[in-house]
Amino acid sequence: MISTSSQFSNRPQGYRPGVAAFPASLTPALDCRDLETQLPEAKAGQRRELKPGESLFLQEDRIDSVYVLLEGWAFRYQDLKDGRRQIVDFALPGDVVGLNEAANAPYGIEALTGCVFACYSRKSFFALVGRQPAMGLALVQMLARAEARAIEHLTSLGRRTARERVAHLLLELVTRLNRLNLAADSKSLDLPLMLSHVADALGLANETVCRCLSSLRKDGVLVLRERRLKVLDLRRLTEEANLSEVEDDETAVTAAPVRRFAA
Repeated sequence: MISTSSQFSNRPQGYRPGVAAFPASLTPALDCRDLETQLPEAKAGQRRELKPGESLFLQEDRIDSVYVLLEGWAFRYQDLKDGRRQIVDFALPGDVVGLNEAANAPYGIEALTGCVFACYSRKSFFALVGRQPAMGLALVQMLARAEARAIEHLTSLGRRTARERVAHLLLELVTRLNRLNLAADSKSLDLPLMLSHVADALGLANETVCRCLSSLRKDGVLVLRERRLKVLDLRRLTEEANLSEVEDDETAVTAAPVRRFAA
């Protein structure tokens, strides 16, 4: 495992002009994992349990369900015809997959750890969300964060250096885990990633990722030991990601002049 650290609080963020943030009054305290507690009828949803390396569905599979990740880590990926893989995003508890309109999935979902998914038909999922406004807000916020991450990932692939990409991805994952209160402590954090996962997410070779992590360690930014990554200097890591500021809120990091790092 890779682990790292941060010192972010979980206070809801307020709105500021020019910043991709939700007003504090609209920030939902729930996420889609809470469907069953908010609506007893949601308990009828089936469960899918996956072992590490198993797939929820494959790219191009026909899917007619919506899935809420209740426990564990997974990732979305696309495969090219020659076997190369691009990891497009990591799924954490509370994330929803299978919302695409196309009958065939444009991506596959693979478990990084043991995972538990709640499964709903599209009709029942949207009916349940529609009966609970807070769930609707949670879903909108999740989708907004996913869109913001996709934009940041595109910027990383197009413009950031290899070292910046590695720093940015680790900082993104740290921020998301702290927002979900899944950090082990303020000094370290377990991330169930191998070099190949980082490489496939960033469009880099495994050797390049290894060199970047080694150089960040030599420069006193982080320490990687036995698949545990400890961030020694959060501000330095933020700078290495080509971002400009660490803020004490759930999204935590902003990039100059007004772009906000999306968790």
